[in-house]
Amino acid sequence: MKRLRAALIAILAIALALAVGLCVRRWGVGTLRVAGASMQDTLRGGDIALVTRFDYANTPPQRGDVVECRFPGRADTYVKRVIGLPGEAVRCEGGALTIDGRALEEPYVSSTTDDFSADLGEDEYLVLGDNRAESYDSRMEDMGPVGADAFLGRVRFILWPINRIGPVQ
Repeated sequence: MKRLRAALIAILAIALALAVGLCVRRWGVGTLRVAGASMQDTLRGGDIALVTRFDYANTPPQRGDVVECRFPGRADTYVKRVIGLPGEAVRCEGGALTIDGRALEEPYVSSTTDDFSADLGEDEYLVLGDNRAESYDSRMEDMGPVGADAFLGRVRFILWPINRIGPVQ
């Protein structure tokens, strides 16, 4: 009888630990492995990064945030940078990006892009990769802007490789 009780307690403890772990991963913090070169030089393919999942529960994404998000109709997640906020007019002409007519400094951009424009709706965000020449992002017709519900978390810290450990800027 004591063995059965001890086994049940052990099973219950393991189940509880798994449930807590899954909740922390889903709503607290998680990790992701960066695939591709769309965020280079900020993030590189193969980097493992820490993502905080609670950032956008009560606060909307801010310009410059590096985020994990989903595009409508796609199962995969993407790592991009928030550029345009709801209601803004974003233009890129000759490699210079403007928002509502004002130039945006983008020291993180590693390559230029073709000209584009986007007029964002009330719940639309423009997300782009830092390596614009290699990024599949909101500029593409089949991707487009994302809503606030598309943000899964904010990418905060590079965990791996060791020589790149540090905050994501």
